[in-house]
This record gives sequence, C-alpha cells and structure tokens, in this order.
Amino acid sequence: MNNLLPLSLPPKEGSAEMRLRVAADMITAPIASFEKVAVVNPKGGVGKTPVAVGLASTIAKHRGSGSVVCADLAEIGGSLADRVAVPPFEGQDLVALLEDADAIAARPAALSRYMTRQPTGEDIIAGGATYPSNGRGIGFDDAAQLAEAVSHHREILIADTGNNRLAGGWQWALHSASVVVVPVPLRRDAAVAAHRMLLDAAETADDALFARTLVIITDGPGDQPMVEEEAVEAFVGLGIRVLRMPYEPLFANGERIVPSQLRRATTDSLTNIASWVIELIVR
Repeated sequence: MNNLLPLSLPPKEGSAEMRLRVAADMITAPIASFEKVAVVNPKGGVGKTPVAVGLASTIAKHRGSGSVVCADLAEIGGSLADRVAVPPFEGQDLVALLEDADAIAARPAALSRYMTRQPTGEDIIAGGATYPSNGRGIGFDDAAQLAEAVSHHREILIADTGNNRLAGGWQWALHSASVVVVPVPLRRDAAVAAHRMLLDAAETADDALFARTLVIITDGPGDQPMVEEEAVEAFVGLGIRVLRMPYEPLFANGERIVPSQLRRATTDSLTNIASWVIELIVR
C-alpha cells in the first residue's frame, strides 16, 4: 500500500510484519567481540549445510557485506562448496588457507584469496578431501587457527560441521561456539541422534550449553508429523528453544542455494532464526 500510494502506514502492533521488523533490528545489534556459531547434528542429510548457508546469507544481508564467513569444517570436506550460489575457484578452500597460515599471519589481507564472496555479502571457505594437519581430517587446533585468522576481519564465523562427533573440528565447533544450531527434520532417527548428542555434549561442555542452543525443526519429504510433538517436548524439557522452518524445495533438491530464489516463508523463517542467534550472542 505504501509503495502504491503516497502513504506511510505503519504495520499493526503484533502483526507478522512488525515481528519481522523487530527480528531484523535484532540481527543488526552490536556485537562486542568475534563470535562463533556451530551448525551440528551427527546425522547426515538433515540439512546442516542449507541451514548454515541460509543463516550466513540472512545475517550478512542485515549486518552488511563482510560481516560473516561460513566455513566447511566437515572432516573430509562437506558439500558447502556445492550448495552456495557462487562456487569457489580451485585453491579457495580450508586446505590452502591452513597451508598458508604463516603468510596470512604476516599479511592478514591475504586471507581474502581463500574466501568466496556470495551475492548477499557473506564469504564462504570451502572444505577439501584431506587436511594438512594429520592426513585424516581437520584437527581441533586447525579449527582454532582458522577462527584466529578470520577473527581479525569478520564479526561472526558459522561452522558447517560434518557427521563425525569424534573429529577435532567437530569438537572445536561445538565447544567453542557462542550459539549451537541443530537442524532436526521430522524423522525419529534424526531427532533421537540430536537429543543424544546434546546430552552427551553437556557432560563435557559448560553448563550453559542448552541455554545457547537452538533446535530448528524442518519440514521435508518423508517426514513423520507424529514425531514433532515428542521431539519438541524432549528438547524443551532440556531448556532448549525450538524454532520452526517450513519446507524449502531449494534446500531439499541438492541444487545451489540462490537467496533470491528462496520462498518468502523461508526467508521470513531465516530472519527469525538469525535474530535468535544474535540475541543469544548479545546475551
């Protein structure tokens, strides 16, 4: 109405539009220091990478270009490079970055050659088949070294993790993150695995793990709606906030995720999720 007519009508208090505006304002809230967000679930195929990509895009859209980087910390290289809108060139990956760590420390601007800028302003760091630290996978110290390098140039690092809970990079992401995001499709195996993962992690993590965790219930083909009530009750019982994301064909079909092609319901949901991520960081 405001675009069609010379009006400036405000949205109604409590309306969906007002809630989105409040969420967008929260995403731009000041952050005191460099923060890490881990997207984790030990089950494969639950949507970790699409959620990480969507979250990075949404935060960058509101906070501005160059504010966030999303890195593939899967043990043997995940699918991040295959899902983003702009794929990386050869050599733009975590393997090359770690091998050039000394040069980056001496000349921080060299970090940019290993990152790939996306349409909404976020950067991604792709994974690789092998890592230089131990020949098997990224180690705890490797992930910490990546975070140290990125911390001088970005506000937020989003870690897209793999499925191996024993991997050093996975352990670093879970225990170093200010916020833990757990995608959970409505499948009993995925919900049980996520719940067990959080219970096990709480034994070695700080007492505030549940308070800094967001569970994202996602819709998808083959879901079992009857699982939702049981899953939500289990996570809420741990003091974990549970959010909802509608089915998004672009997430489910394995193609590249172009933000402008996402459904409105998906972008609204991502805005809400991103606002909670920033609120937990700020708190």
